Amino acid sequence: MRFSNTGASLALALASALIAPTALADTLFSFSSQPGDPIGLGESKTYTEADATLSVDGDSRHAIVRVEQGSDQWYISLGAPPAQSFQLQRYPEAENPTRRTGRAPYVYLSTNGRRCNDAWGEIRIRQFATDASDRITALEALVLQRCEAAEAPVLAGVIRYNTAPLSLALDSDPGDYVGQGLNKDYYGDSSVFQLWGSAQGLGYTASGRRDRWSAELLPPLGQALRVGTFPIAEAADAVHAGFRFERPDRRCPRISGGSLQIQSIQFDPGDGSVKALHAQFVQRCDGSSEELRGTIRYQA
Repeated sequence: MRFSNTGASLALALASALIAPTALADTLFSFSSQPGDPIGLGESKTYTEADATLSVDGDSRHAIVRVEQGSDQWYISLGAPPAQSFQLQRYPEAENPTRRTGRAPYVYLSTNGRRCNDAWGEIRIRQFATDASDRITALEALVLQRCEAAEAPVLAGVIRYNTAPLSLALDSDPGDYVGQGLNKDYYGDSSVFQLWGSAQGLGYTASGRRDRWSAELLPPLGQALRVGTFPIAEAADAVHAGFRFERPDRRCPRISGGSLQIQSIQFDPGDGSVKALHAQFVQRCDGSSEELRGTIRYQA
């Protein structure tokens, strides 16, 4: 049985709150659980290499994650469907590895001796890479597990190993012309992201979940894109950054206000091309007070 729509929404709401804004480590494990979950005990916590020992082993079909911090010990095991390799996608209907049937993937999260006899779960592979020997070199995954019953309280975990964030998060007011009240997240299991340009101007696209988005970022005149906060306008001038975020069928008639906050940006030292971006923005259209708010994470 799949997660019910209500259960899945709740599980994803839990997962979306897993990683605090300051937890930007390239390797971490974070979990959040509902009251009544026998593994997480209704608690939430994030482990990074700064305060815990984390290891990831496995290949294109299986992954094992171990986390140790003081008396806390986590063991997580993930498996693709039989005879398949992990791809950037969602794997529903995950079962306990010792009770797996048919073509089901498997999921197993346990800690400090607490484990499920049977599991109903889901795996979302957001970033994944292996080396020439088929050993895992990079992994980002969202994992959901319910113990003993399909409607049991959920345990949600995020695994990140040698990966920087790659995502788009949008939140808009109902009257915003572009977002139209949309509140949505995009990750590598559903979406494709592109970033190009230099310190003189960037382009960005995100495609997934039946949406296509694009953005243009230009520095104030005479400046280069850098870490900082800038007011935005239809066109760059001495004070304003030029910024526009839109989708093909909803283009803001006129950018009339908002801000662009660049928290991190990286360029290739050789050719100056952009390599990474972490930016937050607020955009208002055509004199309206309604807003579209977004966070772009591209390997930063």
